[in-house]
Amino acid sequence: MPNKHQNASKISRRNFVKFGGAVIAGSTLNIPPLKNAHLSQEETEAKIKEYRVLGRTGFKVSDISMGTTRMREANVVRYAYDSGINYFDTAESYGNGNSEKMIGEALQFMDRKKVFITTKLHFEENATKEELLERFTKCQERLKTDYVDALYIHSASTVKILNHTGFHDAVKELKAAGRLKHTGVSNHGPRGDGESMEKVLCAAAEDGRFDLMLLSYNFMNKEEAEKVLAACKKNNVGTTAMKTSPGMLAVSPLDPDNLTKDQQEYLDRIMKRGTSKEKAMARLKRRVNRQLASYENSKTFVEKHGIKTQDQLRKTSIHWVASNPDMHTTCVSFSSFDMIDMIVPVSGVKLSAADQQFLEDYKLVFNAQYCRHGCNNCVSSCPHQLPVSTIMRYAYYYEMQGNEKLAMEKYLKLRDKNASLCFDCSAPCTASCPHNLDIPVQLTQAHSLLTLV
Repeated sequence: MPNKHQNASKISRRNFVKFGGAVIAGSTLNIPPLKNAHLSQEETEAKIKEYRVLGRTGFKVSDISMGTTRMREANVVRYAYDSGINYFDTAESYGNGNSEKMIGEALQFMDRKKVFITTKLHFEENATKEELLERFTKCQERLKTDYVDALYIHSASTVKILNHTGFHDAVKELKAAGRLKHTGVSNHGPRGDGESMEKVLCAAAEDGRFDLMLLSYNFMNKEEAEKVLAACKKNNVGTTAMKTSPGMLAVSPLDPDNLTKDQQEYLDRIMKRGTSKEKAMARLKRRVNRQLASYENSKTFVEKHGIKTQDQLRKTSIHWVASNPDMHTTCVSFSSFDMIDMIVPVSGVKLSAADQQFLEDYKLVFNAQYCRHGCNNCVSSCPHQLPVSTIMRYAYYYEMQGNEKLAMEKYLKLRDKNASLCFDCSAPCTASCPHNLDIPVQLTQAHSLLTLV
């Protein structure tokens, strides 16, 4: 594929503003760079400072990398590259291929040999080699590259899928043709009562055919991931972190004259069972008050640490992950220039004792409000066998990543296995949660977020 890196100029936020319309239209113009003196101090300091060897691939990867689930503009990819980021993660399903197209546009302005591009395919057991080759070819065409650095099994849900004959036959053919270099596996944890992330990824690390892992890891959800990291280190497998910030839903107080969507639905369902409005409202009030009580300590916490925005928590959470040398790169879903400028400065910087204490305090205060990605302790006691952590992950996409459309589409695919069943459930699952979450409250809030009606 053609590469215009030698003739391409770097793009800054100021370039983007100055040449905005033209840049958006094509992303192939040879835009003259502005002098560094025109850039703000924040922009000039937002550079990657540490690179780590990505397992047996041998590639020196930036400790902060770019995920593209929220990416809508190729110039954000170019800006990340100019900031020193050299690992770009995408998938066939991200924006129905649009994410790959945006990377493909940006790639024309990069030195191809200096970047690592991964994409992912989700498939069922009956997928054939021919089908996977055809789908990979379309990925490659959208990426506009002669080769892809790594192809992942997207969200591998079982150990069995790791041995998929069609996938490995396709990989063998692609590698022989020089179109693919490495293979990997991603895992968010089980959907419902399935195999754990630890079981699937540790098996993949021991398998020998997988060079890379993409796994959930953050300061409140680390035990399982650290077992996977140990297996990867033992087998020289490259590691990439996702879901690096814990996500919690906001609490809505009760205003009887202006109920929220989930409060109104809860009230309606209780009344349909024959309960009077007065008694239903009293029950709703108890439910909301129970939820609000768990947040009381947050006032003291916020005052102590001076936390003003969610971005502060996110930056420190990402910094914690990037500080672990066994996690080769921390994948952040960048969607803007500002976000790159906010996160990239943590590269190569040791997490301070104050920030470490902040996270420890946060974990204590909010322990009962974060549904851990991939946890399925409560599923066996759920009368409906709902995939609780999966539903909360979709809520995370919606609230924490701003990826509303993707979250709602995924939730819709659960069909009748959704959280509407929680509105009038006795909630035996709550006793099974090791973190004491009020599961039905969290799930009904998630249902309200993820549905249009």
